[in-house]
Amino acid sequence: MIEKETMKAAVKEVWIRSLTVLQPDVMEALSGALEKERSPRGREYLRIMIENAKRAAERRMVICQDTGVPTFFIRTPLDFPYAESVRDTFDETLRELTYGEFPMRPMVVHPFTREDRGDNTAAQVPVIHAELDNSMEFMEIKAMPKGAGSGIWSALKMLPSTDGVAGVKKFVIDSVLNAGANPCPPILVGVGVGGPMEEVALLATKASVRPLNEIHPDPDAAALEQELMEAINASQIGPMGMGGDTTALAVHVEYAGTHRPWMPVAVNINCWPGRRAVCRIYRDGHVEQI
Repeated sequence: MIEKETMKAAVKEVWIRSLTVLQPDVMEALSGALEKERSPRGREYLRIMIENAKRAAERRMVICQDTGVPTFFIRTPLDFPYAESVRDTFDETLRELTYGEFPMRPMVVHPFTREDRGDNTAAQVPVIHAELDNSMEFMEIKAMPKGAGSGIWSALKMLPSTDGVAGVKKFVIDSVLNAGANPCPPILVGVGVGGPMEEVALLATKASVRPLNEIHPDPDAAALEQELMEAINASQIGPMGMGGDTTALAVHVEYAGTHRPWMPVAVNINCWPGRRAVCRIYRDGHVEQI
């Protein structure tokens, strides 16, 4: 049986890593963008981002002061040997971190009263998305801070089916143009298509944290990703909105079956660090921070 302290320690470390360590695929994308960027000002901002990320990792400091809404994706087999409440464990973990072990700004408030508990927890926060997968021999936890600077520019629309894929493209590009420099480009764009309303938003969120070097296996979705990427970078918004070729580091699409009369589309925008981290907890209590 997995002990509560083992679970808490794993969650603490994966959350801290998501805030302090830029993932290798994002660093590779930034370095590649720096080589290709034609704008001198754009190159300078990309250099600053890379240096900022390196120093944050070295000093175990947050990459960005907005530590966001604590969000986690969990995949686990049904018979995973953890008997405690996952909700209570995650709440307790965030409280302990915020209050002293890894001091963070309290970012979460009650939506009506704006009351702040001061510990980065609230009703249904941390946000926990759980998926059962009985083919796994471990529990996988993906931590993903959702900051307001980029998240506020995310968008969702229930298009009529007659708008088709052309309508999806227009909505995605219009959303990015409307956001402009605000989400700290170069951005990572997750696009959800299909499903009902609640599913399309989740698809966009999942797409936004897919590893940058993973191309969608569906050729139509992959072609849409490439077309949107080219269109967004043609906007010349550039790094930090200062002009240049690098407005997006990646555009990823996820889709689900949908109802005949509509074409739901959601856009989830992440800022340049694309903050995320993953850990796995095995049945014997061994923890792997990936």
